[in-house]
Amino acid sequence: METLTSLLIIFLFLIAGMAGAHFKLIPNTGYLDKSMSIALAALLFSMGLRIGLLDSVTDRLLRIGLLSVSVAVGTVIGTILVTVLFLFLHGGVKVFKRNGAVSAGSALAGLAEPLRLLMFVCAGFLCGMFVPAFSWFRDEYTTYLLYALLFLIGVQMVRNEVDLKRAMLHPVTFLVPAATVIGSLGGGLLVGLCFRIGAGKALSLAAGFGWYSLSGVLITEMGDPVLGAAAFLINVIRETIALLLIPFMAKINLAPVAIGIGGATTMDVTLPLIERSCGTDHVPLAIVNGAALSMLVPFFVPFFYTLG
Repeated sequence: METLTSLLIIFLFLIAGMAGAHFKLIPNTGYLDKSMSIALAALLFSMGLRIGLLDSVTDRLLRIGLLSVSVAVGTVIGTILVTVLFLFLHGGVKVFKRNGAVSAGSALAGLAEPLRLLMFVCAGFLCGMFVPAFSWFRDEYTTYLLYALLFLIGVQMVRNEVDLKRAMLHPVTFLVPAATVIGSLGGGLLVGLCFRIGAGKALSLAAGFGWYSLSGVLITEMGDPVLGAAAFLINVIRETIALLLIPFMAKINLAPVAIGIGGATTMDVTLPLIERSCGTDHVPLAIVNGAALSMLVPFFVPFFYTLG
């Protein structure tokens, strides 16, 4: 029920922004891009702040950091490989076409933006851990920032004439979440086996698809707080990796892969970054991908965990 409610609210803010732009209720002042950049920076800072304010976060990092990093990287690599394979088999070679080769310098330049964005997350994390003045911060403030960004994205979609109906009918719209599921579970399973974790538990850790606020809670409530903490960190790290790789993948014309990396977060947290990096035409694909994966998390995580 919580998932359905979250989806409904997200769509309401997107629709509100689209309606406001369609009926000319939002003045076209030319400051939309700047407003979105400021809101995105504030959202990323607040995300880091939330993590830094968590109790015993340092202890969690020390105890299960290696496992968390390994599984997170494994799920991302698996997602990239399977998505590229699916696109190739689907005949999506044109997805890889570029106007000229991407030089090493150009590719490295693509990291500048994600590194800058990651700095906001790190700054928030350090403020949450070491600056008592931020103790007033509440989780719902991040939610408010997210809603504001979703509203602005809705406005941007209308002004850029994004065709939602056409996007929903495109096969790639459903190919990306399928590839993300297979790649994430496959990568997480291989890493889990290297750490001698049961196949079911390894799949359970990988099945969060970036939704850290739910996957860790589900596993903890099933009687394994240590593994629950690992699930939390895995998805936090995956989200951080997504922040780094989404702009880079978009720069080398691999937008579907960028969206797959974002996992369940592409309908909310990473959606503003996808819109900014990949363009508004990819927003419908990102929403469908994130919504589909978010609906699977509450079922997959406990199901795989019970397999042992």
